[in-house]
Amino acid sequence: MSCLRCEKATSLNKKINLYVCNDCGLINVSRIIAVNEKAVQVDRNLVELSIICSEFGIEKTDKLKKMFRSSYVALLTGNYTLTELAVAVVFLNNKWLNISKLGRFMGVKTRRAKTVVSRLQKVFHIDLVYSIEEAHDFCDTQNINAKEKITNVSKDMELTKEVLMSCIYLATDLSYGKVARMFHVSENTVWRHVKKLEEYE
Repeated sequence: MSCLRCEKATSLNKKINLYVCNDCGLINVSRIIAVNEKAVQVDRNLVELSIICSEFGIEKTDKLKKMFRSSYVALLTGNYTLTELAVAVVFLNNKWLNISKLGRFMGVKTRRAKTVVSRLQKVFHIDLVYSIEEAHDFCDTQNINAKEKITNVSKDMELTKEVLMSCIYLATDLSYGKVARMFHVSENTVWRHVKKLEEYE
């Protein structure tokens, strides 16, 4: 990523979680939130959830809002912030997202986010494995013809995100890059999991 001012190289400043120019010191911010001139009612308790949903194009449904509020009440120990809860809740409701990317955007460490996810899984009885119906729905939503491959593989394996992305790559003519963007992971991650599935078959 190059500097927006002088176009020199930038590096990530981990203290502020933003890229800073190595030459001129400009802090490079990718987005600035603009507020509508008209007065808008905002639920202050949902600010973190609203920000992450807006960034990743996720609909802020009533189910998501209820789960976010409930998680705040449910986890009495651990001193979790609303930001950490927002990352965990969004991930649990959107299994194909990358928890590291969600956390990075919100300034939450991956290990911390995974801890919250693990605790909320027990509270809400959520399984991160796809059911065959969920996997087929995902194919319909993305307009992908991979149902037959997914069905065959599901007879021998649990449909985790990694298995699902591998099935989609092997059953379609999509590139590693397109599958990677679909699941918010790197191309190398897709390649490694595809090779593992091919070894098993």
